[in-house]
Amino acid sequence: MTIMKKLFYLFIIIAVAVSCKNDKKVTIKGSFTDKAPKSVYLERNDLGNNIIIDTAKVKNNSFTFHTEIKEPEFYQIGIDEKDFISILALPGEKIRLSFTGSPMVMNYTVTGSEESDKVRELEQRLYNTKKKLDSLRIIYNALPEADLNTTGTVIQKEFTDIVNAQRMDNIRFILSNYKSMAAIKALYQRIDENAYVLFQPRDLQYLKIVSDSLGMLYPGSKHVIALKENVKQELNQMYFNRIEALAEEKGTPLKINPELLNVNGERVSIESLRGRYVLLTFWATASESSISENEFLKKLYKQYHSKGLEIYQISLDTDINTWRGYVKFEDIPWISVIEDDPLNPYYARTLAVTTLPSNFLFDKEGNIINSNLHGRNLQIRMDQLFNR
Repeated sequence: MTIMKKLFYLFIIIAVAVSCKNDKKVTIKGSFTDKAPKSVYLERNDLGNNIIIDTAKVKNNSFTFHTEIKEPEFYQIGIDEKDFISILALPGEKIRLSFTGSPMVMNYTVTGSEESDKVRELEQRLYNTKKKLDSLRIIYNALPEADLNTTGTVIQKEFTDIVNAQRMDNIRFILSNYKSMAAIKALYQRIDENAYVLFQPRDLQYLKIVSDSLGMLYPGSKHVIALKENVKQELNQMYFNRIEALAEEKGTPLKINPELLNVNGERVSIESLRGRYVLLTFWATASESSISENEFLKKLYKQYHSKGLEIYQISLDTDINTWRGYVKFEDIPWISVIEDDPLNPYYARTLAVTTLPSNFLFDKEGNIINSNLHGRNLQIRMDQLFNR
């Protein structure tokens, strides 16, 4: 290879390296048209905890921050803990902020970062909502007791209407931006420290929509990983709430007792397994996660079946031959059954199953004691039950 060729390849390598590094750099420049502070700070949001990573002196009414990131990151830029804005930076962005007054959140524009502009939209709308609610609180608290049943009722309705309007605005934003990390901001905004904007139980569906979408786009993001874990926890709680509600309707402890057909056409019930710990699982052959978990369950079953564990696995396959063929080919050792009507699965609906695989752990008396334990968490629970 000639010297010129070597120099050419070296140049290419250096250029690629510099380009990759620049792709990670973020520059944030800000300016004040009104009275400028002496300095501003830059905080990074680490799963709810804000960490100051830099401060900058304001010179000639301007400041600059430089940082490097691999994934979208949330930051706060402010003067103090009460006067700040939030931005959502993507690798390689050059963000420009222009502040025209105080409070900062209501008096600025942003260019060079479409995601940060979405965050600005969210925060300004919430600021206006909080301001309206604070005004109503002041009026309500000043009412004489004689007016509480008249004027007070009107104010309470107005308060509720404002809260509901904010909720609907956030939902519209989420459905329009579910592929944006800004949607996470919309999911977790609060009216105050004790109340989220999305406060109704059915709002869990929006967390799941965003979690599934961003999980494909940014699987390594700490914010997305935390969101997925939160969705899992909320779903678990929903399962238990559903079970408790059904139990209250019946007036007795709820007993889930599927009695379904196995691959040999015989009906097997969970009730017949009383006296053993039973892991009830829902799955389908089309679910790659289910297939993967079955390999783990085989090891678990071999380890604990002789000690008192049984697995009762309900298939949601719509093609009975596909299900039966898989069970026989894979030589599934546990009880494998299928819903009587896979298109309208009674037990999956009763237990509010929304993802596959899902599972519920029954004690020896037939009561559900855990739900959706997978991998290491399920292994630990088995150790607790059988190796104590």
